[in-house]
Amino acid sequence: MMSLNSLRVAGLVANAGKSHCSKLINNARHLSSSGPAAPARPVRQAVTKEERAARRAARKEQASAVISNKGAVSGEAAKSAGPSFDASRMGWYAAVIIPTALIGWGIVDDDSPMAQLSRMVGLTDAIEEYAVPSRVKLIPDWNQIPNIPPNIPQPPTLVLDLENTLVCSTWDRKYGWRHAKRPGVDKFLATLSQYYEIVIFSPSQDGVAAPVVASLDTKGYTMHHLYRDSTNYQNGVHCKDLSWLNRSLRKVVVLDDDPEALKFQPENLIRVKPYDKADTEDTTLERITPLLVEISREGYEDIPGVLRQFEGMDADEIADEHERRINELRQRQNQISQRGLGSFASKSNLPPPELPPNLDGAPASGQQLTSKDLVGSAPPTETEKSGVIGWLQRRQQQQEEANKEKFGLWNEVMMKKQAERQKKMEEQLAQQQSA
Repeated sequence: MMSLNSLRVAGLVANAGKSHCSKLINNARHLSSSGPAAPARPVRQAVTKEERAARRAARKEQASAVISNKGAVSGEAAKSAGPSFDASRMGWYAAVIIPTALIGWGIVDDDSPMAQLSRMVGLTDAIEEYAVPSRVKLIPDWNQIPNIPPNIPQPPTLVLDLENTLVCSTWDRKYGWRHAKRPGVDKFLATLSQYYEIVIFSPSQDGVAAPVVASLDTKGYTMHHLYRDSTNYQNGVHCKDLSWLNRSLRKVVVLDDDPEALKFQPENLIRVKPYDKADTEDTTLERITPLLVEISREGYEDIPGVLRQFEGMDADEIADEHERRINELRQRQNQISQRGLGSFASKSNLPPPELPPNLDGAPASGQQLTSKDLVGSAPPTETEKSGVIGWLQRRQQQQEEANKEKFGLWNEVMMKKQAERQKKMEEQLAQQQSA
């Protein structure tokens, strides 16, 4: 009974709440419908084009009047204040310009007070310590080089530039640095290593140039490799000062494409054109080889004096001039031989040979051996032994024998060096394969 009564009471309360809420909602709707209306938005009047243009002109006149008034006020204030002086700005200018001018004066003029003061305090010596080569003797003495017998005379020295002389270097994003060898460089090094002490001198850092030199000279034709730490830095240029080379300058010849690099000893330079890898027909090294071989074979004691007659020419022009002189000399010798004491008759009047000439030096088939073939040429006559002609012949023969002996010993040294290098490479390859 008690539970039924409680349920009834709860139902009555719920119905009363619903009816009360509905009354409140109806009252709110009534108040909103009967309340005052919202104020209406005023209607904007239309403006014609003429009125808009007039208003725009008025605003411009007003702005120009304001600007002119401000300018007049600032001008009067400036006149009343007088010229201004910014001491801090002028101080900064003086602190930068004056020391720069003094340092420049000391660099340009070695006798200036600033240069003398720099030498007194030791600043010049400290700077030159980094500008000059890292050691006094860039290459060791000849008698201190390993594997060189003491009885071998010192050959002349050939200094070769690397970049743009022996190789051409290019860079791209895909492959990085790539190096192209100049045509004929392998034969050039192989030939001249028999006549010269070859030095490769590069102004690049050794970490950059050393791998290029190693891939270029795989057979060890070159004896010394010099890099940027061996240059003399002057006015922004890494110069190759040959006076630090520890060799007589009268026995040194240089191949380089940059004359500024040899400004201390320009008389030792044979200038070559920079190599372009697109030029596959380049023959500079091949054409200059005969002159370099002749300089070493003839044993010239003053190589700069020999090169002085080709002053102003590059390697190709020197090769052309050298070939022209050789041809002229041959023609002159032929003319002298034709007009000699033994040529009483012209060669054109001689009868044709009965047998074709034997170019190989052996007797032709069907031809009997003569006493000359068995015994050899007749000994020189008394006329040939005496006089100026005999002295010249003996001197030439002695010089040829001395050169043969010298070059034979030098070739033995180079062959031994190449064999050691090849053996070392084979050992390294075997170690890599075993690892």
